[in-house]
Amino acid sequence: MAHRPSTRAPPATIDDHHYGWPPPHRHRGGRRHTDIEKTPSTGPSGGVPHDRAAPRETPSSSSKPQEEEEEEEEEEEYDAIPAPPSHRSADPRALSFSLLNLIRTFYLEALSRLPSARLWSTHARGVLVAGHCYGPLSPVDNILVNAVWYDATFPRRPTAEFHLGEVLEISHECISRIAHRSLEGLVACLLHLCPSLSRDDALWHLQLSRAELTQAIVSASALAPTHAAFLAAAEAAHHPVPRAMAHFASSVLPTVEHNAGMILRVNQVLSAPDLDRLSAMLVPSPIPEDLCAPPPLMTTWVAAIIKSRIENCKGSQETSRQLSEAALCKYAQQTGQRYELHFILGLHMFIRREAFWHINFLARPKDAAGELPVCFFAEATVPMGEDDEFFEEDIVLCCPIKPSTIGGCRSCTREHIKIYHPIDKEHHGGLEDSQDDEIGNGDDHWDYKFPQLVDFITFHAERDCATVWDVEKHFPRRSDGDESVENIWIVEM
Repeated sequence: MAHRPSTRAPPATIDDHHYGWPPPHRHRGGRRHTDIEKTPSTGPSGGVPHDRAAPRETPSSSSKPQEEEEEEEEEEEYDAIPAPPSHRSADPRALSFSLLNLIRTFYLEALSRLPSARLWSTHARGVLVAGHCYGPLSPVDNILVNAVWYDATFPRRPTAEFHLGEVLEISHECISRIAHRSLEGLVACLLHLCPSLSRDDALWHLQLSRAELTQAIVSASALAPTHAAFLAAAEAAHHPVPRAMAHFASSVLPTVEHNAGMILRVNQVLSAPDLDRLSAMLVPSPIPEDLCAPPPLMTTWVAAIIKSRIENCKGSQETSRQLSEAALCKYAQQTGQRYELHFILGLHMFIRREAFWHINFLARPKDAAGELPVCFFAEATVPMGEDDEFFEEDIVLCCPIKPSTIGGCRSCTREHIKIYHPIDKEHHGGLEDSQDDEIGNGDDHWDYKFPQLVDFITFHAERDCATVWDVEKHFPRRSDGDESVENIWIVEM
């Protein structure tokens, strides 16, 4: 198959440590470059970071000649860089698309920093349901703190009807949903703190700050976050318990922000003891009951549908697990490098003469404690063995990739499937002809209001009111009184 030359930079090799997290463009503790912002991260004279182009300070008369020559060279280079464009001329849709791509990588980083066992059993639910990226820390640290707080404050407990299941896989819709909700929360918080801003202004400041709320507040000359601002953010982001989240962000987190930040900065890969320390720190006392909604009232009909969907989710996860592990075996045969599955990030099946699967997953090097997982892409044909089980011969391609921009596949892009593809290897999906800003068309209908896979398999009978309401809306009780669900086909929206 002909391969269209790519104008993008070639990906790193498997030996490049930047396959792990954080990505190479991320620097903790300071401002960051952005696609819009092209000025140096520090002033020409080595001063404080600049967010926008600004006049250069005149060098001191006591500088040595060599220093003057160096600064003249720096000034020439600096002057040659154009100032960032006015936010009024920036396309809001392009800004939103760029921010969503960035926020998706934040979620991949957060998922990669959690230990596999705790991610599957506990924290996938928190990250993907309540782990929004607004707060006083970096976006990734905010995701982790908000998720750990939610899981510790509202732990799932098995009931007679619903048993706890592990989460090994999330759909691309689920990542898109939480990314969009985080962005909506960031915008709502900024607009509350600075009412004179328009939504487009807020997007521009968030782009300059790389979606870091504290930096966007400084950029917009807004006030410090308040309880009301965090409540606006939580409500806009569809947080499961917005009033409790606002109370935590405004009253509890500020008292432990330094200590929590230290745990997250010192430990790139968090351990179970690290998470236990964080949980105890973030939930010093039970949350007031008046901040939480009452448990949902659930009919036997709704309960039967949810239980049926949970079983379907378990089957879907097993298929994805088999595919991912077969792909890693094939990769080990080809390269001698062995990885073990950490988490599955999205799966898509399409037909081009025959059926193919595309999948992203995170995998950690075997016998390498403390190393961050690598993101992989794999393509497979439909398995022909017994029980539809995947084997190495079903794998067409498996390779590590560096997540950046969604796209690279006509078949996935056409259906707005947000899977990361390699840019230097052929696959059967076909290279898409659309421009980057067109790939985001599926984001125009981002809310995915019907519950996602993670909502069912992590269902909490005491808290998940939205899941119950949505099932009631989509599947009203049958008029004939039949409450069997065998013939109901529930698909992911």
